[in-house]
Amino acid sequence: MPNYDIIVIGAGGVGSAAAYHLAKDGRRVLLLEQFRVGHKRGSSHGASRIIRYSHVEHEYASLAPDAFALWRTLEGESGAHLVLETGSLDFGPADLPALRGRVATMAELGYNAEVLDQAALAQRFPQFRFPADWVGFYQPNAGIVNADRAVATMAAQAVRHGAVLQEESQVRSVSVHGDGVVVEVDGPQGSQTIHAAQAVITAGPWAGRFFDQLGLTQQLTRPLKVTHQQVIFFDVATHALEMWSAERCPVYICLPMPHFYGFPIAEAPGRIKIGLELDGGGIDPDTHPRELLDSAVDELCGLVEKHMVGIIPKAVDGTACLYTHSPDEDFIIDHHPEHPQILFAGGFSGRGFKFTVLTGRLLADLAAAPGRYTSPLWRDLFRLGRFENAAPDYVSTLKL
Repeated sequence: MPNYDIIVIGAGGVGSAAAYHLAKDGRRVLLLEQFRVGHKRGSSHGASRIIRYSHVEHEYASLAPDAFALWRTLEGESGAHLVLETGSLDFGPADLPALRGRVATMAELGYNAEVLDQAALAQRFPQFRFPADWVGFYQPNAGIVNADRAVATMAAQAVRHGAVLQEESQVRSVSVHGDGVVVEVDGPQGSQTIHAAQAVITAGPWAGRFFDQLGLTQQLTRPLKVTHQQVIFFDVATHALEMWSAERCPVYICLPMPHFYGFPIAEAPGRIKIGLELDGGGIDPDTHPRELLDSAVDELCGLVEKHMVGIIPKAVDGTACLYTHSPDEDFIIDHHPEHPQILFAGGFSGRGFKFTVLTGRLLADLAAAPGRYTSPLWRDLFRLGRFENAAPDYVSTLKL
């Protein structure tokens, strides 16, 4: 008899969500984390992530209501405050495809949003300096997810529902054993061989190693790529504190390149957090230094000085994180094509945290029906097999 019904490998946002939903479904779950829950070496740390309805792709936009509903359910069950609604503002030239696509998709789905011309932008959002030909796209149903609190809450809820959490446990291998799996682990109890009926791989920046081991990388047009990212904190001038408060300022995304995004005052008193999208070469998540890149800090300071009112354009703090990119920048969530008892989720390309609680629910649904795609949350966009007929050198442009 297997030791567990299912082993979840990686306790970041997606893994902790999967363990939470699986345990809530009554499955015997082991959640393995190579560091400690809440560590800062991957992609799920920090106190703020943008959650929004606006996407160009219908697949993501249509899932937004479910994501919000699942976050609210988790809040109700745990008593934790996880989502702060601030509204969201996307801005850029009126003819920019990324902006026009958002406007069209939101309208087609009947979501509440509005396009703001230059005069309306200046009146409603004096925090920003916009070029004369730019417009804004405002949506009230958007805001901030506290990532640190969300991961801790989902892991705690998984344990409350009966899951076993084992930290500081590095998975050396996952292999097929009959209709089940065998997972080799080095942890506090030494080397372990653990049997389960199923495994879910949610290893974030380390997912590529499992893809290689299980023959999944050859299904892609190129391997998963891990990139260095960073966010910077800036002080708000005293006279501008009110306009940058969460009550007056939405989360915001500048769509033209250089692409940056940011938050109102939320994580630290009198400070805002801004990130600049970096599209550098692939790095090794174990050996790559977590220091900030001075060139990117300087570029972001220049953008702050150019576009933001009342923000002192000098970095006062910052932190690094990692993105894991799929070849087309869309999520990969699927069963192993030959061994449906193995599921995996990866390649969230910097866009995935808002959906983690939903991705965990989807993985639990897929685990309940191995090899089938009957979940109402399933989208064919997530299928690994979508790369089968793609050109060998196919690489997508960055999706926002």
